This record gives sequence, C-alpha cells and structure tokens, in this order.
Amino acid sequence: MSSVLPNQAESAGGFVHPSLPSPAPSSIFSSSTATPSLPRQRNHPLVPGSSKETSVINHVDSHILTINRRHAKKFSSSFADQADADNGYERFREVAKDIETIVDVLWVSGTPSLQIPYLISLAGLINSYLPDFPFSPRATFRLMRKMDSIFASLLQGEDVETGAILPGFGGRRGIVSTTEKVRIKSITESTRIIIVDVQGRDNVEEDDDLDDVADDDDNDEAGYSDYGDALGRWELESARVYERTIQLLGDELGKQEVS
Repeated sequence: MSSVLPNQAESAGGFVHPSLPSPAPSSIFSSSTATPSLPRQRNHPLVPGSSKETSVINHVDSHILTINRRHAKKFSSSFADQADADNGYERFREVAKDIETIVDVLWVSGTPSLQIPYLISLAGLINSYLPDFPFSPRATFRLMRKMDSIFASLLQGEDVETGAILPGFGGRRGIVSTTEKVRIKSITESTRIIIVDVQGRDNVEEDDDLDDVADDDDNDEAGYSDYGDALGRWELESARVYERTIQLLGDELGKQEVS
C-alpha cells in the first residue's frame, strides 16, 4: 500500500486535548442531523493481491496525490505557469468534495484492510487542511457526519445506520487494532478542537451553498434545511463532530485500561 498512509495519519493526530468533553451517552446515536447516505457496499471484501484490489489502491492513491497537489497550488507560485486542469483549491468545500469521493470508494470496497488505514489517513488530511481555508460549515459537517458513521461502523463491525454486518467482519469487532483505535481517537478529538478554532475566526465562508458538493439532492436528508444561517446551530453541530466514534473509542479503550 502507498507510503502516504502512516505519515499523514500520524502527523495530523498527534495531540489529545485533556479537557475535551465527551458526548453524552444518551445522545450518542440520536443526532438531530441525518447522516449523508452511504453508497451500497460489495457483498465480500476484495481478494488480497487481486487486480481489483490493486485497481482500488491505485485509484485512491492517485486521488490523494491530486488533493495534495491542488492544496500545494494554493500556496505555491511555482505552479502558476503550469498548464494543468486541476487548479488550486479556493474553498474547503472543494477539498471536502474530493475527499468524500475517495471515502465513498473505500466504503464500497467492503475491504477493512483498505478502509481502516486509508480512512485514518484521510481524517488526518482533513485536520491538516481545515485551518488553511475559510470555514465552510455545510460541507465540513456533511463530511464529518459521513466519516463518523463509517468509523463507528468499522469499530462495531456493522453499519450503524442499518445494523447490517459489514463485509470482512463476519460479526467480529476486533478487526480494528488497538493501535489504530488510539490513532483514530487522537485524530478525531483533534478534529473537534480544530473545527472550533476555525469556526471562531472571522473568515467564515458566507456563500456556502452545496453546488459543488456531492449528492446535492440529498441536502434536506442531510439536515441542511433545518439550519439556515443560524450560528448557534453550527456551534451545536461542532459539538457533535465524531460523536459516535469518540464515544465508542472512549468506552472500548477505557475497558482495556481497566482490564
């Protein structure tokens, strides 16, 4: 697998805020905002070393490289004279759209050996890029809800929205290693802090429509119609970032420490 994975994931999730509040257990699976729908998964994981697995790896790697390149163009004048179809990012919702495309591909693959490390890497990438753009609440929280749903599903071995057993798990919950759980916990807790910081700035993107975000027709289902421009609702949403994932990891890692 590509060497892009460990470096990005570890560098982006390197600290844990000691006073970060945990979500209330009673509300862990009852957010008032619906999760963006996930595409249908394969029935079985990709065979290790198969041409299909290689194709997915190459596809994901190339898209991650494109995201990194477009981000670099935002800050480097060395790309200014290059004729390239991929322009530098101007808004985070453009980043979110490209990342969400990769997330969907990984989810459809139904292959935990690809999903877990790549999603950790993408979560770290989100943390790295969020501070570089004006805050784009709708696109950001849409992506966060989808990432939270997928991480929580992988931790439990079943789709948290439907209860269906995930491909490659067979009812088991130990597919995600303890090391990976610690990394996910660190990254997701860091994401909360980063979003609160970015949200507190003055450069919030006001024209934050979803024209460039995938699944535009699902805006109402995703809960956007309930928000309008009320700042208080965005603040409430920021408190729910990775709500399910953080609660599950807190419970699981806490039990391991006790034992």
